[in-house]
Parts: sequence; structure tokens; C-alpha cells
Amino acid sequence: GGVGFDTRYKGVKGSPMLFDTLLTSFLKMSNQDKYIQLESNIDLVSNSVHFVHPKTKQMVAIPGINITEIIIRRDSSDMIFRTMEGKHLKKNTGDFVFYQALNDDPYQLIKVLSKEFIEADYKQAYSPGRQFDEFNTTYKYYIISDDGTIHPCQLTQRSLMKIFPDKKRIIENVTNGKSYRDKEAMVIDILKNF
Repeated sequence: GGVGFDTRYKGVKGSPMLFDTLLTSFLKMSNQDKYIQLESNIDLVSNSVHFVHPKTKQMVAIPGINITEIIIRRDSSDMIFRTMEGKHLKKNTGDFVFYQALNDDPYQLIKVLSKEFIEADYKQAYSPGRQFDEFNTTYKYYIISDDGTIHPCQLTQRSLMKIFPDKKRIIENVTNGKSYRDKEAMVIDILKNF
């Protein structure tokens, strides 16, 4: 009898990292009040920041529980990431997860990014034929009210009206006749007027 090799598996697409490369960033640790400049990236699976140590040039990881904020400079704009306990976002993990702060108004729109690992599935007769493992990026949006309450939301007027029924008239008036570059910009504009 001969031995056959299954050569259909194509490897892994994507990575657990948020960006493709290390980027200039400013990290603020939980026990410090100043920022440290680094070249870093965020691992969305382990909820940690990976960076090259300035002196040893070795790759180092810091868990999210020890981080207050990281500002990452990408394409001449700054992206602000902070950490929060996963239980506040109704996640079944006790880890601290990273979220992107999209505005700093009293009503804050945040984007929680995560990476889901999808295994290759091509061996059964009725399988999707996916010949590679893949890290798939998913996004969820939340609004943090001025009192600290966290509301899951969709980026639509209807979703905002469900969360804030007493502000329905404001939501309609703010967006009336305006066009936005994306739905995030629309929600941020609405929240500014609360």
C-alpha cells in the first residue's frame, strides 16, 4: 500500500495583530502618568501590545490589564485605544479588551475590534472548501453615556433612537439634509449635539 499526502491545506490567512506592521505609538501604562514612544502593534487575540524593546531590540508583549491608553500614529492621523474589562462589554472573557475611542465627547462612541480564528474546513464531503485557517476581524460599536452606562449600538439613526428615545427629535434634526463620509461620522455628529 502507498501513502498519500493531502496537499490541499494552504496555511493561515491574516494574523492576530491589528496592523500589518509595527507603527509609531505612544503607550501609557496603568501606573504612570506619561507616555512612552515605541514601535508597536496590538494583538487582538491575547489582548496585549507587542513592541520592540528600545534597548534589547527583542519583541516584548504587555497584557492589556497593565495599559491605560495607546495612541497609534497611522497615515499621519492618531488612533486612540484604551482598555476595559471584557465583562463590561458582556464578553465571556475576564480579560481587558482594547477599544478604539472615536470621540471624546460626554457621549462617547467606541469600536471594539476582535479577531476570530476560523479553521480550515475541506475534508468532509459537504464542507465549504476553505483550504486555509483565517483570522477574521470583527467590529462592534458601543456608546458610553455621560453617566458611564455602556450601550451596544448599530451605526443607524434607528439604533440611536432606541437607546435614547427622549432625544429622537435631536437625532432627526442633526442629520436632516447632511451627508457624511461614513456612518461613524454621522453617529459622532449626533452625539455631539446631546
